[in-house]
Amino acid sequence: MSERALTAFYGGTFDPIHYGHLRPVIALARLVNLQRVVLLPNNVPPHRSQPVASAQQRLAMARLAIAELPNPPFTLDERELQRPTHSYTVETFETLRREYGPDAPLAFIIGQDSLLTLPQWHSGLELPGLCHLLVCARNGYDHGMAEAHDNRWLTRRLTRDPQALHRQPAGLIYCAATPKLAISASDIRARYREGRACDGLLPPSVQGYIDVQGLYR
Repeated sequence: MSERALTAFYGGTFDPIHYGHLRPVIALARLVNLQRVVLLPNNVPPHRSQPVASAQQRLAMARLAIAELPNPPFTLDERELQRPTHSYTVETFETLRREYGPDAPLAFIIGQDSLLTLPQWHSGLELPGLCHLLVCARNGYDHGMAEAHDNRWLTRRLTRDPQALHRQPAGLIYCAATPKLAISASDIRARYREGRACDGLLPPSVQGYIDVQGLYR
């Protein structure tokens, strides 16, 4: 199959978006030669507590953040924010696959922590049938999946060749040596509640927006 540009999607609550989200993905983009990263903010995440900021506030923060970023170009896909119900990743990628066609290389960016819990997601093990998985490193998540058969499922799909991700539309899992940053949205929200500084943890424009909106107080 001829090589085509790989489009990678990065989902998350982004409550708020911060450098722990952004810097590993920038590093991943260089490793994999991504020409475009599409942020995919969640509306009603099924596996975690609901966001503090509204969908429109989180979208505004994401827009501000990506305006400050270097290459590759980051864009936004708002489809999950427009759903009033839970957003299941496999359903989103079923839609994306229909839109992009059967031969377009597509990928979903996740953390190592998410990879290891993929069997608990709604139809999570079906995702490689629709896209590649690009996995960012996480502190404390160097072990394998809990079940042996899930580890075998993972091993069959692992690749060390970034170019293979561009040559086929889906099916591979690439674990990238990205920076492990100890930054979390929950810690940032706690810092705002407690009146502690967040300098260096998230883009200045996002900090300014949070201050103006009075978020996380």
